[in-house]
This record gives sequence, C-alpha cells and structure tokens, in this order.
Amino acid sequence: MKKIIFSVVLMLFSSVFANNLDEKISQMIMVGFNGNTANSKGFQKILKDIDLISGVILFDKNIEDFRELNKMTTELKQKSKITPFIAIDNEGGQILRFDFLKVKSAKEISQNDIQNAHDEYFKLASTNYEAGINLNFAPVVDLEINEESIISKKERSYSSDYRIVDEYAQILIDEHKKYGIITALKHFPGHGSIKGDTHLGFVDNTDVFEMDELMPYYNLKNNNKNTMVMVSHIFNGNIDDKYPASLSEKTINGLLKEKIGFEGVVISDDFDMGAIRDNYELDEIVTLAINSGVDILLFSNNLNYYDKNIYKKIHKIIKREIKKGNIKEENIEKSYQKIMELKKNL
Repeated sequence: MKKIIFSVVLMLFSSVFANNLDEKISQMIMVGFNGNTANSKGFQKILKDIDLISGVILFDKNIEDFRELNKMTTELKQKSKITPFIAIDNEGGQILRFDFLKVKSAKEISQNDIQNAHDEYFKLASTNYEAGINLNFAPVVDLEINEESIISKKERSYSSDYRIVDEYAQILIDEHKKYGIITALKHFPGHGSIKGDTHLGFVDNTDVFEMDELMPYYNLKNNNKNTMVMVSHIFNGNIDDKYPASLSEKTINGLLKEKIGFEGVVISDDFDMGAIRDNYELDEIVTLAINSGVDILLFSNNLNYYDKNIYKKIHKIIKREIKKGNIKEENIEKSYQKIMELKKNL
C-alpha cells in the first residue's frame, strides 16, 4: 500500500514539475505571426497558444488600423495566464510600425534640443501605451561610425559620440518607463561600424569595431529593471573567433554580463535573419543561444522563414536538449526568474 501511495505522489510531483518546466521554457520564446485583425486566422492561432510563448512581436503586416491593433493587444493580455510581452520596433523615423504616427528619427532628434526629445518620445511612448504595446525594441545605442552602415543610412543613431547617444537614449527610456513600457538597448555589441546587414547574411566587424561602441551599455546598464539588451548577429573575431554575438558565450556571458555587469534580460535579435538561419540549423541556434546567455529567443516569422508552429518546435528542442544534457536546466531557471522579475513592471 505504501508503495502505491508513494508511486502516486511521485507521479503527481513529476507532472507538476513537468508543467512548471514547460511554463519556464515558454517564457523564453517570442515570435511573430500573420494576421492584422482580431478575427484573422493567424491571430486566432497565436491567441489560442499565447501561454506557450513569452510574447509576440508586431510588424507593419499586423497593423490594419489603431482600433484592430488595440483589440488584438487587449485580447492577448486577457487570454494569457502570465502577462505577455507585446513588442514592436518603434524607434522613430524610418523604423516606425505605426502609419498613424510621425516621430523624428534618432539623428533628427539629436539635432534638436532636449525638450524636443522629451516631447517626441512622450508622443511615442503614450501612443505605444494606448495601442497596448508594453515592450518597445528601442533605443538604438549604436554609434554612427560608418556612413555606409544600415544604422547611418536609416538615421537610426543619435551620434558617433557615445555621450550624446547615452543622453538621448536615456530620454527614450524614461518616457517609456512612465507608461510601464519595457525598452531594449540594441544592437550589442555594436552595429554602427560595419557596412553589412545581418538581415541578409553574415557580417564581420572584427577589423572596424571600436571600443567606444560598448560605452552605452556600461553607462545605461543601471536601467536593468525596465530595460533589456538585444544582442545582434554581428561576428567579431576579437571577442569570439567562432560564433556571432547572439550565439557566443564569450560575448554574452563573458563580455555583457561579467565584464560590463548587465544583470537584466537578454533577448536575441531576430533569429530568422540570414546571418543566422542561412548558416545554422534550428536545434543548433536554440542550444547555442541558451548556453551563451540569451534569455528570450526571438523568431519574427517576418522574413524569408515563416513557420506558424516555430514556438512548438523550439519548445521540443529545448526539452530534448535538456534530457541529453546539452542544455542545463539551471539556465532555464535563471532566465525564467529574470523574465518574471521584468514582467512585474508591466
């Protein structure tokens, strides 16, 4: 009889433990989806599965008008057991997903006075809030070093001087914080010195990277409680001669966390970009990223790769690699705790 009772208790414990692990893994996955109305098939699928992910990222394709956007974000929050991240790339200028809003680019803002920056970012933050956005992938803290870079061409950088970058980036962070919106410093360790575009393929900035590109991360790291760091797919042989930043333990655990001292949530740049997807298999991406210190794996479903079930595949890969011993369960726990701590601010 005692053996039977013990077996039942063990089975119940194992079931609870498994469910708890599933929840923790889910909080490490963010995806994009198709659909731009609350009734669209793409949205209804993601709504049904919202507890299988940490949140969603929205693109132009998801935004038909303000009313539908607000309806979708409201339903996502109502349906989810844990408040989901509802993320967007709203930097200003050319990188703005709302066609019903105009906000100056980072370069334009830095050429005006400080009050203008507060006004522009108040407008941006308040509109994000009204639309139901709670995570904005901004500010860009890349330095404008190479005029041929995608950062410079699209006016996404405030300056080549990290002190100016720090000042204006802090304003964006502060205005969003007033509305409980999480922000994200990007693109670590720096995308402003290189001409290439990681959306399209492999980019190596080993020979052109400047140490000043790291300074905003040192200076803005104390925003941990309401700011993530987004890690790019840039390859820098001076930091890691084998892997690009988003898959590099030397870059994330070594440089960002240990040397710079960032203790908050680390999110990858979009793993669907050519720099990664054209060079690594999915299981390789997932395992390397988690072991390197990435807390949230981002798959946009917005480029050359679209898979409506990508989050389920990632989930299976993580559980399989844990069983194989290739991913430490303690890494899942650490990421989960940091994500949940950050979500307290939503």
